[in-house]
Amino acid sequence: MDASGEEITPGFGMTTESNSFVDQVTLELLVNKSQYHKLVSKNNPEEGNKIQSHYNEIAEYKDIILELTEELLTNRYKNVSTEVNDMFDGYIKAVINHYKMKEIESNNDYNKYDEVDTMFDKMHEEPEHVNVDKSVWGKSIVKRKKY
Repeated sequence: MDASGEEITPGFGMTTESNSFVDQVTLELLVNKSQYHKLVSKNNPEEGNKIQSHYNEIAEYKDIILELTEELLTNRYKNVSTEVNDMFDGYIKAVINHYKMKEIESNNDYNKYDEVDTMFDKMHEEPEHVNVDKSVWGKSIVKRKKY
């Protein structure tokens, strides 16, 4: 008990409800979609059914979505609804940024080499001879004479 007479529980005041929220967010962010869907379906069938019905709706409206997307790409001034047009503009900006980043990654010299190959390529080569007579601080080593 603390000074006010309330029971002190371990966990610095965190309840199981807040812990479950942290667990949920961790699962959503760290697990890939298919594994997350399987886990949710197993542990919470109601939520799993919602996810599955969403995927079913996507499959049902796929052709219409693709037609509308193509039409919005070819006719910039087509007005479907404010919400759809705003969301589509955001989607297009995100896709363009994604591919710009992919271009930057592919043009970056660091990403052109496979890290594993370069790590083990030099494994069988003779090590370079290190000249011990050179100083890090200058061209030659200055040795102190003992008096």
